[in-house]
Amino acid sequence: MPAPRDLVAGERAPIAGAPVFALAGDGPTLALIGLGSDRRTSPSFPPIDAVTREMRPAAHFEETNRLRIDLESVPDGVERLLLIAFDRDNQPIGRTVTIETSVLRFAADLGGRADAAVILVECYRHQGAWRIAANGQGFAMGLSAIAAAYGIDHGWVVRLIPRLQPSAGYGDSPPRNSGPSSGSGVAIERNHILTNAHVVDGASAVVVHVGGRQLPAQAVFSDPHNDLALLHVDAVLPGVAQFRPQVGLHLGEDIVALGFPLQGLLGTGPQASAGNIAALCGIGNDSSVFQFTAPIASGNSGGPILDMTGHLVGLVCSSLNLERIRERGASGENINFGIKGAMMLSFLDAFGIEPQMARTTDQPVGRAAVVRQARDFIAKITCEC
Repeated sequence: MPAPRDLVAGERAPIAGAPVFALAGDGPTLALIGLGSDRRTSPSFPPIDAVTREMRPAAHFEETNRLRIDLESVPDGVERLLLIAFDRDNQPIGRTVTIETSVLRFAADLGGRADAAVILVECYRHQGAWRIAANGQGFAMGLSAIAAAYGIDHGWVVRLIPRLQPSAGYGDSPPRNSGPSSGSGVAIERNHILTNAHVVDGASAVVVHVGGRQLPAQAVFSDPHNDLALLHVDAVLPGVAQFRPQVGLHLGEDIVALGFPLQGLLGTGPQASAGNIAALCGIGNDSSVFQFTAPIASGNSGGPILDMTGHLVGLVCSSLNLERIRERGASGENINFGIKGAMMLSFLDAFGIEPQMARTTDQPVGRAAVVRQARDFIAKITCEC
C-alpha cells in the first residue's frame, strides 16, 4: 500500500467517503467542530471529542487517536469541519503533530511555539463535493480561543480542560451581587480597552472612566479561562499603552501596578503601588501568569502592570486566597498574580487587534514618571449587574 501523500499548510485536495483520521503518537487530544455557512458552530453538529467519544452517524472515534468521518452523513447545515488537536493541561504542545488518512498526511510543526491547540485540517463542501485543506493555525490560549472564535459554549471547554474546573488556589473575584461593581482596565488601541473577564462577567451595562471622561462600553470578546476581556468604546481614547517589545520577564525586576481599588473607600483617582516580579509562573507552574509583590486590593483587577520604562508587561488578575492558605497552617502576604504580556498579545491577535509596541531604546524613567505617563491610558470600569 503506498504511503500517504504529504500536504503543506494551505494545500487542498479532494476527499470523499468515510476516511479515518489517525493522530500519530501520544500527546494532544482530538476534537471535531462543525461550522455553518456563517463560520459559527452548527446547532445540528455540536463539537465531538476524544474524551467523551460520542457516537454519531457522521463521526465517531474508533480509538482516542482515530476518528472516522462519514462525509455523506454530515448534516446539510454543516458547511465545514475543523479537526483540531489540543493539550488538556492547556500547555504548549511543543512538537510536530501529524494527522493522516490512508491517502493524505499533514504535519503541523509546533516546536518552539506557545500554541496549546491547533487546527490541523478542514473539510469543506465545494461544488457538491468535499475537499480537504491543510491548516496548521495554532492558538496560544488553547481550546478556549478556538471556542470563542467559533461561538462554542465555554462549558464544553471547561469539561475538557481539568484546570478550568473549580479548585482551591487562586482567589477569585468576590461573588457578584446585584448593583454596581468596579474594576480597572488599560487602553491598548484607540477604541479598545483590555480588562479581566471576571470584571465584566454578567454585567448588563459597562461604563469606562478614562482621561476625565465617562464613556459607555461594550464587551466584544471574552476569554474566561485566561481571564481576559476586550471592551469597545465609540469615542477615541486619549492615550494608548505600549507593550514592551521583549515580552520575556525578569525575576526580581521592578514593576508598578495601577488601578482603582476599593472605590467608595479610597480616593476616586488611580492608585499606584510598587513591587517586583517574585516568580515567573503561578500556582502549579501555570506559565500564563507571573507572581508579583506590589500590593493590590479589590478593584485593581484588570489594571496594567508596567515596567520601569512605562511599558506594559502584564495585567493584574488575582491574589492568593489567604484564608484557604491559613486553613492549611501556612501564611503569606502580597502574593499576587498578573497575566503575562505574551498571553495578552495572543488574545489580541486572535481578534485582529494590533497593539502598539514600544521602542527597544527607551530608558528607565522612575516610578513617578511611569505613573504620570499612564494617566491617559488607565481606565476605571464600572459595571451594572
